[in-house]
Amino acid sequence: MSNEIVFRSLSDRKPGESWILLVYGATGSGKTYFAGTCGPRTLYINVGDGLETLKSPAFTKRYPDAAAMITVDIDNVQSSTAGFDQITKIIDQAYHQYGDKFDTIVLDESTAFRRLALNKAMDLNSAQRQTQRKSREDDYVKAEIGDYGIEMDMIQWFLGTHIPIFKNTGKNFLMLAHERQIYGKPAKQGDEPPLKRILPGFTGQKFPDQVPAYFDDVWRSEVVGKINKVYRVITEGDEMTVGKSRHGGIFSRVENDPNFLQMLNRIKQSK
Repeated sequence: MSNEIVFRSLSDRKPGESWILLVYGATGSGKTYFAGTCGPRTLYINVGDGLETLKSPAFTKRYPDAAAMITVDIDNVQSSTAGFDQITKIIDQAYHQYGDKFDTIVLDESTAFRRLALNKAMDLNSAQRQTQRKSREDDYVKAEIGDYGIEMDMIQWFLGTHIPIFKNTGKNFLMLAHERQIYGKPAKQGDEPPLKRILPGFTGQKFPDQVPAYFDDVWRSEVVGKINKVYRVITEGDEMTVGKSRHGGIFSRVENDPNFLQMLNRIKQSK
């Protein structure tokens, strides 16, 4: 690999060469449906169980080309200690075997991804401490504070290591996450606790604020209506919700029926 430093004028850098996006929201808010709009040239890493959405008639009728996506499953998410490393191996192998067949990488989704990191963290801690704590293969093992610290460090390592690779190779990256709701103390006993904040569902008090730093945009997905449902994304944050955008002026604050490829095209056509 050449160590030559390459200088480029700002005007030579085309917008949308690599889009790094985090979309979080409640269950059923349309996160996986949105990921399906990434198109056929997509590497879809299924850590949870979201692919059922993309096989539903409501989706396949509207986006038949998505059937050509390259998909791969991570098995035994709840108990595997090797699953976290498997994701890295999958990305490396996909680059080697299918690098010219995908433009976008989807990681669906962070709750299961966190579980993989925690499994490995617990296994590493058990081996290092050589204590009487039961192994990961037992029916139930309680995670300790140190395990959660390693889990957060592993996720930061993954993002900090792979996102620059995606950027340098012109690949887009979409990560899906559940949301986490933070409630305050009720004014008086018996009252409902007030909702104070909605943020991506990562472990720790500060970590959900650190994760967005790795992404170009952080959007919240939601669904409105009961009979005629409308799926949408909120592209900006406010006092209550976490949000971020490096593409100001391209998207409205609320985007109904979002389509990844169409939105990527809007970025590329922007000046």
